[in-house]
Amino acid sequence: MNSCFVNYRTGDGEHVATLIDRELSRHFGEEEVFRASKSIPSGADFEKELRRAAADCAVLLAVIGPRWALPGDDGRRPLDDPEDWIRREIALAFDSKATVIPVLVENTPRLRGVDLPDDLAPLARCQYRRYRHRNNESDIEELVAAVEIASPDLEDKAARRAAQRDERVTDRPGTTNTMRDVDGYAVQAQEHTVNGVAGVSGEVGTIITGSPGTVHSGTVHQGKGDINQNSPTHHGTGDQIIGAPDRRRTR
Repeated sequence: MNSCFVNYRTGDGEHVATLIDRELSRHFGEEEVFRASKSIPSGADFEKELRRAAADCAVLLAVIGPRWALPGDDGRRPLDDPEDWIRREIALAFDSKATVIPVLVENTPRLRGVDLPDDLAPLARCQYRRYRHRNNESDIEELVAAVEIASPDLEDKAARRAAQRDERVTDRPGTTNTMRDVDGYAVQAQEHTVNGVAGVSGEVGTIITGSPGTVHSGTVHQGKGDINQNSPTHHGTGDQIIGAPDRRRTR
């Protein structure tokens, strides 16, 4: 069962319906939010799916834009047609005692009962929320809070989802210090040739506690001739090694 049903009229605020769906899904979980164009599988009986979702939801959000109650191209209001799905979904939610929250888009005026069919007249008495582009973040936050109040079960589900996310983050493998008794910086030296003259070679270099001042450890080869001076350890800073390649320092 989807706990939230997002009701909207095509051509009148579907972009707001999509945004509301995304934010509610992020907060409560994808499976808790029904929006027809997203939630009905290909090949499914859409009438059956719409009736089931509207009748079983805990909260229905009716997205109402400036054209929601206006006449169509034929001069008649879709809202006056008993077979209008927007009207039927809201009526089903009322019949099942779901909480219905009108979401007025931008400057859409408040609904009046006299302008609505009898089965939708209660919609004019429902406390509404408003969505405004300029205040979209705060308006969405208020809408999420309103849904949580209307359906406490959703708030519990959201808390469990947050706890599960925290557990997954905690369980992720990280970088392990295999030398558990050593704390400091590891500098890796590899073999390089600078202008064909000098090179630095070696495996993982010195582990340095404290400030990462040492940047070189390994064997130093000087010149191209017969001179080969082995120095087990050379300490100094990067600025003191002429021609030394750049290195990344990692904790």
